[in-house]
Amino acid sequence: MPKLTRSTGGLRATAAGRDLRALLHVPQHDLQAQLSSRLERLGFPALRPAQVQLLSLIGGVGGRDASADPNDTRGVRLSDLVSLLSLPKQTVGDLLDELQEMRMVERFPDPDHGVIKRVRLGPKGKAWATEVKKVSAATEAKWANRLGSKKMKSLRALLEELAATVEGRGEGRTNGHRSAKRG
Repeated sequence: MPKLTRSTGGLRATAAGRDLRALLHVPQHDLQAQLSSRLERLGFPALRPAQVQLLSLIGGVGGRDASADPNDTRGVRLSDLVSLLSLPKQTVGDLLDELQEMRMVERFPDPDHGVIKRVRLGPKGKAWATEVKKVSAATEAKWANRLGSKKMKSLRALLEELAATVEGRGEGRTNGHRSAKRG
């Protein structure tokens, strides 16, 4: 059973007693709180998690993006977003409608196909993406200051490796070693 300690916010498990989900939640919560505070101060609308995920994909904020450059004029096809999000096309379309109404995204005709529409960040969406990247970088620098740059580089490398493995880009690797090819 995890050891409980008293904190200003009530009871919480010590680090040794937390499961992986709880350990990953702490830094995510810290980053999200800083992002929310900064974006609210700048007058950005409060967004639901699905809207944030969609904006991140369109603007290349989250790493696993459909359009790596927020200034990309080519945009992203709805079908690509549906595939990346694993949500129904109607749901993604509804989310895009909401974001378009807020001027966070804009739709435009696909230059290669007359009927298909593409999506890119709108003026407010570009400003949002810029602020998200600034806060993320500042938070990472703050954590590096607390942990030390060597530990932070190790943490980042491990998280990048884990993300690649989970997303299926790290196939052929287990426990940090290449798996033997079977013939």
